[in-house]
Amino acid sequence: MARNLLFLAGLARSGTTALLQVMNAHPEVAVGMERYKRLWSSGVDRLTADLFEADRFFDFSDGLTNQDPQEAARWGVDYAALRAKWADATYVGDKMTTIRFDRLHEMHPDARFVFIVRDIDQVAHSWERRARDAADVGWPERADAQASVERWNLALKRIRRAVRQHPDRAVVVEYARFFGDPEAAGLHAVLDFLGLAHEPSVAAAFETTHREYVDSVAGRERTLSPELRGFVDGLADRRLWRAVTRQAV
Repeated sequence: MARNLLFLAGLARSGTTALLQVMNAHPEVAVGMERYKRLWSSGVDRLTADLFEADRFFDFSDGLTNQDPQEAARWGVDYAALRAKWADATYVGDKMTTIRFDRLHEMHPDARFVFIVRDIDQVAHSWERRARDAADVGWPERADAQASVERWNLALKRIRRAVRQHPDRAVVVEYARFFGDPEAAGLHAVLDFLGLAHEPSVAAAFETTHREYVDSVAGRERTLSPELRGFVDGLADRRLWRAVTRQAV
């Protein structure tokens, strides 16, 4: 069976992990949990195809991620299950919270990308909450609401360009629309984009995530301070947001 690279990508706190859980429920998809996280910035040129061979991918002695199998399991990613289906998977790849489409597409022109975007108010609130939580040692204090806006704008710019220029290789979904739709229209569109069957296992995983979204996320009040409200409203490129979400499946 021919295997292709698949990257699931979006800004941190935009639903990338939930998207990963749904996609990994497919028997032909095996995507890591930020497996090569420490290559996303200056080391992206090292993200070569050989890193996705099974023996290499599942050897965590390289120090290229903080998401080892034990840590990844906290986020619902079972590396033993991924390895069990790796040889027969149509798609293998990684989940990323940095948008590096241009270079990765140049290196891997046949790779597919599924991007996810989320409204800046929700992203900024989440970044601020985690940055202010002294017990959250996995999130840097500098990554607060103000920092999120510049990163959000840049991510949108890169995603829009990728989807416009390479619609056969890149697709984008919008967090609330994707997980809030009981009919899973966005999921069906993603599966069609990837040429994958609409497997019952994926439908079941989506239903679980959809219920979690409805019960715990949708309608939750997220209030920014007046100062942060003004900062976000002044710098967030909402025109670009509208352009990207019009492209969303």
